Amino acid sequence: MDLTVDMGVWGAVALIVGALVIGVVAQFIGNVRTNYHWIIVSIAALVGGLICSEFVTDWTTFEPVWEGLALVPALVGGLVFGIVADVIARFATGGSYTTPAV
Repeated sequence: MDLTVDMGVWGAVALIVGALVIGVVAQFIGNVRTNYHWIIVSIAALVGGLICSEFVTDWTTFEPVWEGLALVPALVGGLVFGIVADVIARFATGGSYTTPAV
């Protein structure tokens, strides 16, 4: 099993920006109790996008690929990991999805 990352610099930048967007969007949905909720979700989305784009070997050749980043698997992995982290962090801190953000 080969654990190498073939992603270029711009692919890494795209992955980081996508993870930050997922985290910031999660911060503004519903009622969060912490100011750093977006950081938790962004890190989880970054890890999920990296794992699905680079280390799930069946998905690494899934098109489109830009700068070594398989875009669709990275998006799916980032969303799945980000949503799971969002649900866990939100309910662990007492937040909810029903009340509007203050």
